[in-house]
Amino acid sequence: MPVITNWKSDNYKFVGKAFDYAYANRLNKLLSIVGTVNSNSIDYELTAGGGYGEMPAYDGSNLNEGTKKRGFKTVITPEEFSLSESVGFKQAKVDRSGECARVGKMLGNSAAMTVYAHMLRMFSGAYDPTKLGGDGKPWAATDHPVASKGSSGRKFVADPESGTFSNKITKTLTVSNITDAQVMAGRMVTPDGLPFLADMSLLLVSPELEAEAKKICGDHGKFRPTRNPADDSNAANPLADLQYMVIGGGNDGFTKKQWAICDPALMKEMVKLVYITRPTVMQAALDNPLKDLYTGYVDFGCGWGDARPIIFSDPS
Repeated sequence: MPVITNWKSDNYKFVGKAFDYAYANRLNKLLSIVGTVNSNSIDYELTAGGGYGEMPAYDGSNLNEGTKKRGFKTVITPEEFSLSESVGFKQAKVDRSGECARVGKMLGNSAAMTVYAHMLRMFSGAYDPTKLGGDGKPWAATDHPVASKGSSGRKFVADPESGTFSNKITKTLTVSNITDAQVMAGRMVTPDGLPFLADMSLLLVSPELEAEAKKICGDHGKFRPTRNPADDSNAANPLADLQYMVIGGGNDGFTKKQWAICDPALMKEMVKLVYITRPTVMQAALDNPLKDLYTGYVDFGCGWGDARPIIFSDPS
């Protein structure tokens, strides 16, 4: 009877293909408002913008020296996560591609949902006073400092002369309150005092508020990355140019009455998912000749650098 030694050699291609598909399929939605970064450092520094503000008039001879106003720096420190499962010799012999695909899909799903859950918790943690951004405030706060006056090591110090701004309200989800939030965003300024130009065109809601969001945005208002911008099927709805996205699942994300309005393009610039290692699957050597071990692995972190692109509301 010959000794079988090479039954594991081709398993990886079945596992890996299923892993990649399951991972990508789960994350597409949130990656429309969260930017991704590949990093080889132990942590990642996300810095909000700044500038010199408006130019003063030139008198014809004396140059006007600028003083730069800065935003704040947020340090994101990725962490490692892993999960392993083995393929048995008998299971592979009976249904090799099916068993390998099952393991790959389940590991991929676990990796994707780990990243997804942490991003949902970033949104649900917006009101948590223990989860602070680079400006020393929770993501949703009524007193974000507008600018910093310099840094002390890696920590930036607020400039009290620049004042504060709010991205937190306590209003229910209505057309009037959404437009009030959009007006509120229109009055914000950048760290150097210029108008903060934002297109607050995406409504973020809890699962419980999806029905109300659909009434406001229309049946075709649900955010899809491939939506045709020329589609005017929502023209009869109260806010026809507004789309919505549900931020919640299981016990994570927005609670029943919470919602937010944001600029999706600016969100991708100022909210980041940082990978040291993107989700991957590894095949490990085992002493047991009847088991083929696979490990799903990801090294990531997420965070926000500027609170201006989003206004949160919690009326509860």
